Amino acid sequence: VVAGFGGHSVPAELRALAREWDLGGVILFGRNVEEPEQVSELCFDAQALAQDVPVWVSVDQEGGRVSRLRAPFTEWPSMATLGRVGDAGLVERFATALAGELSAVGVTLDFAPVLDVRHDEADAVIGDRALSSEPIEVGRLGRVIIETLQRNGVAACGKHFPG
Repeated sequence: VVAGFGGHSVPAELRALAREWDLGGVILFGRNVEEPEQVSELCFDAQALAQDVPVWVSVDQEGGRVSRLRAPFTEWPSMATLGRVGDAGLVERFATALAGELSAVGVTLDFAPVLDVRHDEADAVIGDRALSSEPIEVGRLGRVIIETLQRNGVAACGKHFPG
């Protein structure tokens, strides 16, 4: 189980649940975030819920409009912006910096990148969250993001399926 919760600290109900069941992880949303030091403390407290296996501390930090960690955290470009540039070296630098920021506060899993193929820029759900309208380009740049995040200590979870 990966649990979400309200507030800026781990609630007593979640602590009780973690004692009774093996908690797989927590997911942070905007409602959990004030500033970097508070997020770091929250991630540390979430890790303390672990019994036998470390707890994943996860977030949707795709860049662009789906970024749960907002200013003063870095405001990352959207996947579409990275895809338009198409430079694998730039995408690698983006993912390296993103992993550094996530690791610095204790996030261990990023629900990113979006691996959907963009069919319509105006699509309210995917649109600018997709790297490209070309499947091969999505795969090429998505792979760079996944490998770079993971090489830098943050597990990546590509989404959405079936795509």
